[in-house]
Amino acid sequence: MTGASAEPPSEKLVLIGTVTAISPVDNRPSRRNWAITIRVEKVKVGKFSHPEFTFAVHSPSRAGLEVGRHCTIEATWTGKGYLVNDTRRMGDKDAGR
Repeated sequence: MTGASAEPPSEKLVLIGTVTAISPVDNRPSRRNWAITIRVEKVKVGKFSHPEFTFAVHSPSRAGLEVGRHCTIEATWTGKGYLVNDTRRMGDKDAGR
C-alpha cells in the first residue's frame, strides 16, 4: 500500500465465505491460539478486496468453524488489524446442504 492512494480499511467488515484452513498459532499472551482462514465469497459490509481473510479465535469448535463449512464473519478494525468477536457462532449450521 502506498500513502496517498491507499484506501483506509473499513471500520467494520461482514464477510461470507468458506473455511479453508484451521491451524494452531502461538499468540501469547492472547488465548486466541487458532488461526482461521476463509475464502471470501461475498463482502456484505465494508470494503475488502483480498481473496482470503485470516483471523484468530480461542475455540474453532465453539465458534462453529470447520474446514469446508460456510461462515459469516463480523470484524472490527482496531487500528492494527481486524478483530473478530469469537464469542458468537460464525459457522453456518446448514452449510453445504
